[in-house]
Amino acid sequence: MQITEENYLSELQRKNEDALEYVVQQFGGLMQAVILRILSGYPEDAEECLFDTVMKIWDHSSCFDGSGNFAGWAAAIAKYTALDRLRKIKRLRPQVDIDKVQLADASGLTGNELFDGFFAELIECLNEEDQALFTRIFWEGETVSEAAAQLGKPKSVLYNRIPRGKRRIIRHHPGYFKKEEES
Repeated sequence: MQITEENYLSELQRKNEDALEYVVQQFGGLMQAVILRILSGYPEDAEECLFDTVMKIWDHSSCFDGSGNFAGWAAAIAKYTALDRLRKIKRLRPQVDIDKVQLADASGLTGNELFDGFFAELIECLNEEDQALFTRIFWEGETVSEAAAQLGKPKSVLYNRIPRGKRRIIRHHPGYFKKEEES
């Protein structure tokens, strides 16, 4: 039987493999575009995701009643399949062991020297007074009360400066910090 635009849906619901081939030819590019947009950083998973999408369309073709747009329905299946795949990838992504990380320009430096340099780079966007405050509290481990006494400032001033400094650091180094909605 010849598969056409008029009969592909009914033939797909009857599990005619020619109809599935027709769907892939007609809507495969759309599905692939949707998948690649979501899995742009994982092209090796995109092909497998497309296969999973086609299989979901095959398995659930009876759920499509023909009243809507089949291309939109297929794109939605591709989208949610790709999002599921992305969640799985992020969940299973291997965690980096900080002890095994090798830095190219770190020859001869101890771990403390590396972290000292990182901390200095992190707070370089702050003014000198805030750098001193952050060093005392976050590097040397002083309490806010101790830092306030040493710097001759009221604690309330320090409690106001710390969040502003944190926001400045996050804005200056966006790649170092995860946004709340990404966690």
